[in-house]
Amino acid sequence: MHMGGIKLAVSGQQLGGFGKSLREILSLLKSLSISWVELWTFNLVGGFRGRKISEEDLKRTKEILSEYNMGVACVTNGDAFIKEMAEQPDRYVESMKETIRVAKELNAPFVNCYAYYFALGHDADIKPLIKVMKPIVDYAEEMGVTVVLENEAHDASGTPEGMLKILKALNSDHFKTNFDATNYYHANVEPFPYAYELLKDYIAYIHMKNGCRFIQGIHPDYAKGAPFAPPNESNYIFYPPLPYGAVNIEGLITRLKDDGYKGFCTLEPHVRTLDKLMEYYKVEIEYLKQKDIV
Repeated sequence: MHMGGIKLAVSGQQLGGFGKSLREILSLLKSLSISWVELWTFNLVGGFRGRKISEEDLKRTKEILSEYNMGVACVTNGDAFIKEMAEQPDRYVESMKETIRVAKELNAPFVNCYAYYFALGHDADIKPLIKVMKPIVDYAEEMGVTVVLENEAHDASGTPEGMLKILKALNSDHFKTNFDATNYYHANVEPFPYAYELLKDYIAYIHMKNGCRFIQGIHPDYAKGAPFAPPNESNYIFYPPLPYGAVNIEGLITRLKDDGYKGFCTLEPHVRTLDKLMEYYKVEIEYLKQKDIV
């Protein structure tokens, strides 16, 4: 196992979205020489139905992971993107606690989550988010798991200033940020060095993809994303492979090494076809390998 440096992981979100089972995902990642996976709750055996995992499904999940000798970098809960969950915060708290329990059982150091419907818009009031996150972070402290909040372009975490406000309000060693440079770009913010400098003391986990302005007739639709955050919403983002976007991933990686970051960099290409996804993985894994991230 590669020790001491930045570790490469791959998110199961896209593959799961294409209907791949946990076994299929791990088999695919193994063929790409990947040792770490980020699991979304729907990647778990049983699909986290009813926001819970049975002991049987948890056991099967562990067995499959161990069969493929795959470590779990992080378990992601995307429930903040579901409006009903934000309207029933108690359900969200339970769902997140169960995700933290699962992470602990799978020896995953992190649970990744979002603000989205709890604080939609860059200037949203963060009080409801802080209120819902407090019991979640308390439970994470008990369990020895770190909750990381991913910056999303269109909510209160969309700017580094907004993210800092949330981090400082919760003020816990078990609550940090999942730094996604391209999501800051999507929010019309300079991701690196600017957002990085503001947040570097709070970064515990990193999502890696790249982005640029979508150009009709030049860029294919399969990697076209959502509009940029206001006031730039007439433009859409496009997600090219890691080395080819507008975001200074190169500079970020150099700086992460200089600053002694020893955590994960997790690939999550946003593309809508399986064959293109596989192309992106090959290009991106090779690119990171050359930078000693394996």
